Amino acid sequence: MNPHDEGRRFSALFADTASAQPALASPRAPRTGALMTDLIAGLAVRAALAVQFWTWARANALPVSERADWRAWVTPDPGLVDAARLWTQNQIDPALAAMALLAAASLIAMSLAAGLLARLAGLAVSAGALWHMAFILPEAWPSTLAWGALGLYLALRGAGPASLDWMIARLARLG
Repeated sequence: MNPHDEGRRFSALFADTASAQPALASPRAPRTGALMTDLIAGLAVRAALAVQFWTWARANALPVSERADWRAWVTPDPGLVDAARLWTQNQIDPALAAMALLAAASLIAMSLAAGLLARLAGLAVSAGALWHMAFILPEAWPSTLAWGALGLYLALRGAGPASLDWMIARLARLG
């Protein structure tokens, strides 16, 4: 059979439904992260992690008497310094390690609350969860795994439409 005959037969089969104009393009799908579910999930994940990190940081720091003094916010409780001594096995100064932990937890909580650098904060949460699960309290692996998964969600999907990250990205595209 001649290949031209096959082409003509194919055209004859669909001649009544064919159109001279090309088919319309399908409507553009919403941008990844632009759905209402992304807004709700982003807010819920960020709120859960921000509250967790903020309460942990405040529980392990000395009480703050002067809000403007930044050192007061990262002065560790003596119990946290003792725990840091065990965690670091005296490889680094335990007071410095405890202070760094408090500073990191406070900054991550504020970053998540604002939705600023949320992907980086999500990576930090996931790395911290792995460290906690492996070296600090392996018995608490189910809850630590949940926090790590939430951090991984943020690292992969971002903070969602209700965040400074989202707003900055949109403004950058305009200019």
